[in-house]
Amino acid sequence: MEYATNKDKTEQRFFVTGVNCDPTTARDEMMITKAGWSDTSEIVCYHGFQSFKHGEVTPEQAHEVGVKLAERMWGDRFQVIVATHLNTDCLHNHFVVNSVSFADGMHYHDNKANLRLLRQRSDELCREYALSVIEHPSGKKKPYALYQAEKQGRPTRDNVARQAVDEAISKSFTLKDFDRQLAEMGYRINFDPNRKYWTIIGKGWQRPKRLYKLGEEYTNDRIMERISENSYAVKFQSFSEPQVKVYRVKGSLKNARKIGGLRGLYLHYCYKLGILPKGRKQNYARLHYLLKDDLMKMEAITQETRLLCRNHIDTAEQLCSYKGSLETEMSALLQKRKELYSKSRRTSGEEKEAVKAELSDISGRLKIIRKEVRLCEGIAARSDTLKEKLQTIRADEHEQQRKELMKNEHRRRSGRTNRPNELGGL
Repeated sequence: MEYATNKDKTEQRFFVTGVNCDPTTARDEMMITKAGWSDTSEIVCYHGFQSFKHGEVTPEQAHEVGVKLAERMWGDRFQVIVATHLNTDCLHNHFVVNSVSFADGMHYHDNKANLRLLRQRSDELCREYALSVIEHPSGKKKPYALYQAEKQGRPTRDNVARQAVDEAISKSFTLKDFDRQLAEMGYRINFDPNRKYWTIIGKGWQRPKRLYKLGEEYTNDRIMERISENSYAVKFQSFSEPQVKVYRVKGSLKNARKIGGLRGLYLHYCYKLGILPKGRKQNYARLHYLLKDDLMKMEAITQETRLLCRNHIDTAEQLCSYKGSLETEMSALLQKRKELYSKSRRTSGEEKEAVKAELSDISGRLKIIRKEVRLCEGIAARSDTLKEKLQTIRADEHEQQRKELMKNEHRRRSGRTNRPNELGGL
């Protein structure tokens, strides 16, 4: 209820209304209802929300619709708080519903039937106010972490797959070309005519994904159109000799110290992921499939790398020692904070303000320490996995290089064999 009626989000609670209760005393009124019916269940209330299309409603209108929805859905039996939040891109209402009815003491049933009824009544109200309604919901929502990552432009499985499909289409003139290009990037496509939708699956994926779910540009028909468009845009250019630039570097690398251990492992992994060097453009579609698995973990891996480099940690023993020093400092700070809390209750005036300032400093330092302890735990858990992945990637790269050399050698020999005899036409 405190979250729903947050002053900063509801214009100092101007957009908060109580249905069958007063918003200023709603919590107490709901608890009185529970006590009156001798209710001791663990679920004390339910939380729902209703969102509107960006720029389509005013705060007043959104709140009015929310109050009417609460009255139609719960008004005859339950106490409800309706709060309209104005702090995001789209206005939305929050509902806090008492789990016990003031009319008969019965519990509200949070089931699929009531959820369908809630959506139906919300849609009816929105149509009355000429507001947008989602006529054909797409079904299961994206995980919140995935939604945020895509919103911030960070690489995810879906947008890396889009990048791969776009690149494959740009280099293809037939479906066979398209299939081959994606295979080179570690993806397989299923064009089964018995299935309505084409699917894509990457190495390491547990199940395929329907291509149309990547967006409007990735339906069966649209992919065929995009491939066919390539045949009208072919441009022929004359071959030119490659330009070679020579860079001369002063000094010698003989005495350069190579960074190894945990630091070297993480720095090398960051390079493979494209995090290093800074500003480097990375084609995520052509990453090794094991690296693609860690695209959503780039922020955590980056923070762990910074911790290792900042503190020159190269071995598991050094990591354990550093974590131990953090935990020791944290214990001392917790004890000191406990003493300061006790002291603040016995003081007043300037001395009390000084104690509060010291408490604030300690809390800030504890926040940093807890974060670094979690990073140390993450490094300990992740480092062996990173090492195994790099070994697999290195082996796959060597195998790929071997195949390329064999292919080039085969072409070279075929060229010699097919060369016409200089005397053959005499």
